[in-house]
Amino acid sequence: MAANSGDAGGAVSRRLFIAGSIGTAATLAACSATTGQGSTTSGASSISQATDYEPTKAWFIPTAKRPPENVLGAYASQGSVLSGEAIDLHVSTVEPNYRTEVFRIGDYDGKGGGRVGVQGPFPGKHHLPAKEDSRSKATAAYWPVSGQIDTAGWEPGFYLVHVIAGKNKIDFPVMVRSENATGKVAYVSTATTWQAYNQWGGRSLYKGPDGNFDTRSFEVSLDRPFGLMGRNKYMGYDIPMVRVADGSDADIAWFTNIDVALDPSLLEGAAAVFTSGHDEYWPVPYRDAMTKARDAGSNIAIMGANTCYWRVRLKDSETGDGRRVVCYKSSELDPVKDAKDTTARWRDNPHADPENKLIGQMYDAFPTSGPMVIRDPGFWMFEGTGVRKGDKFDGLIGPETDRIYPLESTPQPIQVAALSDTMCRGAKTWSTMTYYTTDSGAGVLSTGTMAWVRALPRPGGLPGITDESMRFATHATQNALHVFSKGPAAHDYPARNDFDNVKLPAHNTSGAA
Repeated sequence: MAANSGDAGGAVSRRLFIAGSIGTAATLAACSATTGQGSTTSGASSISQATDYEPTKAWFIPTAKRPPENVLGAYASQGSVLSGEAIDLHVSTVEPNYRTEVFRIGDYDGKGGGRVGVQGPFPGKHHLPAKEDSRSKATAAYWPVSGQIDTAGWEPGFYLVHVIAGKNKIDFPVMVRSENATGKVAYVSTATTWQAYNQWGGRSLYKGPDGNFDTRSFEVSLDRPFGLMGRNKYMGYDIPMVRVADGSDADIAWFTNIDVALDPSLLEGAAAVFTSGHDEYWPVPYRDAMTKARDAGSNIAIMGANTCYWRVRLKDSETGDGRRVVCYKSSELDPVKDAKDTTARWRDNPHADPENKLIGQMYDAFPTSGPMVIRDPGFWMFEGTGVRKGDKFDGLIGPETDRIYPLESTPQPIQVAALSDTMCRGAKTWSTMTYYTTDSGAGVLSTGTMAWVRALPRPGGLPGITDESMRFATHATQNALHVFSKGPAAHDYPARNDFDNVKLPAHNTSGAA
């Protein structure tokens, strides 16, 4: 979420506000609430690996079955590794030992995961709760390494590690990253955003132990387990997209956004770059790498909303590079002044660089909900779906949305494929799906809504999202992966510049209530 409150459904108050200036250009109306590399395995118990992992639904742990944080907690020293590098485990448990079970996320006959295998047992020990940095208020565990997972033979992809102690088990994600993205579709997971919301230890970038924004931390650490809010981000916004991407006909390269921030060359030569439903917190090198990729002809697909909203910077920790995410959410509070990476919104000074310059749209509304309304049924992404102009797909708009703005920073030619009226706390607004093309040949797609990814395959489902909406979103996402995997999309699918012809609904710009 972009502003100063918790996630959708939280108890913190939210308000309608004017979404500040873009440099000196304009005032926008908005409705919103305010890695290091692993070491080579040594001493880890090895298991036989295969790329045809057993399809299973066992990768999913229902929230109701998660144990209390003081009973079992776990994290890794590495958010991503190359195949063959060790994953160092940090575990606190009341049990005398624990083991791990690992799953690779993908289609796997529609079950969502493949069972990789079990490692352990490892000796268990109960550790002290979080420690807090007095200056930044960041909370971290600082537990010692208690075991290692061997990744020999693992193919690149998105993995979930289950830590099992007695009758309790929890999970955390690890990316087995690709060597490079040359000629492939790069899928970039949203690791900085997971941690921004992660409340483990009492503080996140949104609130402190008392639930207030003013008691938030100014940094968050990857050296801690995932609380419920952080876990919800990778479970709800990355894993559904990973399942569709892995089951598509595209050749996927796998990274986290921290990987790209630490080594921007990873995206060089990519046919396309896809990011998921909630990629909100962007380090400067990550954005620079995305822009450079677009300008070199790589297609860009933004499959969510509230993207590239907060500018952050990474710091190293004792366990590796880029293990701290810094975001004061205020240029006045940030001790780093007038720098390219002073932490504020990307659209704000210093060095304002609004998000629409890259993604085509800007963050607009939270909370909102409703159907997606098709404006252009001939749009290439909709091929084979049978949609007609005016068709509505329930549940595909919300809980946060983007829209196109009539600004000089909006790229052109830009096409509006869906235009959906919606309401946000009594104010009328809309969400747009946009597509623009560039002189490099790159196509840039933005769905304009977080609910797009929420409608992709997931355990159970979500209220308000119909089976019809899920089929439509999945088919259209597969189309996007197929078309963008072929290289610069503008050659076959140039954007039609219909921006001036879009009849946008009236919008409440008062900023009241």
